[in-house]
This record gives sequence, C-alpha cells and structure tokens, in this order.
Amino acid sequence: MDFRFIKGLTQYLADQGLAGNADLVGWAGAGKAFLDPASKDFALLQVELSHKLHGISEVHVINHIDCGAYGGSKTLGAYNQEHEFQIGELKKVKAVLAERFPHLQFVGYLAKLEDRDISVEKVAV
Repeated sequence: MDFRFIKGLTQYLADQGLAGNADLVGWAGAGKAFLDPASKDFALLQVELSHKLHGISEVHVINHIDCGAYGGSKTLGAYNQEHEFQIGELKKVKAVLAERFPHLQFVGYLAKLEDRDISVEKVAV
C-alpha cells in the first residue's frame, strides 16, 4: 500500500525473477492482516483467489520497519526489538497460511526504508 516502497520493491522483484510473474496484493500492515480477526478472512481470500486463478505455489509476505499499522518504531522500540518483533509476526503469518494452505511455500521478508532507498531482507521463519 505504501507508495514509498513501490520503486524499491519493483526492482527487488525484478532482481528475484518475480516481476511479471506474481500477483501483487498490498494493504497496510500486510502481515498483520493475516493475524487480525477483522481482516484475516480478507487476506486469506486473496491467497485463495491467487491460487485458484493463477496456480501460485508460493506466498511472499513483506513486513517493514516503522510500519504505521503496528504503531511504528515509536511503539515497537529500538531497531533490534522491532526487527525481532516483525520476524515473530512473520512466523505467525506462516503458521496461519500453513494451516489453510499447507501446499504453499511461505517466504517472509523484512524491508527497511531510508529516505527513498529500500533494503529487503529475506528472513528465515
């Protein structure tokens, strides 16, 4: 959802060979939507439709540092604390997706925006 990430994420997807071969769905607090009872069904429906219509085999979820949907860095603490928190959230998302879609591979990422530059870290979850 965040326009500040579009250019960097587009380049990252291209570098990973995913550009033009992925359904891109974005909303505020991407990973959080899979964990929040108010939005969980919506988030899972997007994966279900992508699988049904396009035969996806992987789900890539990108959380980011200083995410406003989580209250931002002011709420989550120092970088190391926030980094660990976000990795924990991605682990929870993986579990939710594995329960509903055990045949899909999950890939989690943590992005960080500095000015207009984005760094993306693939995280082991």
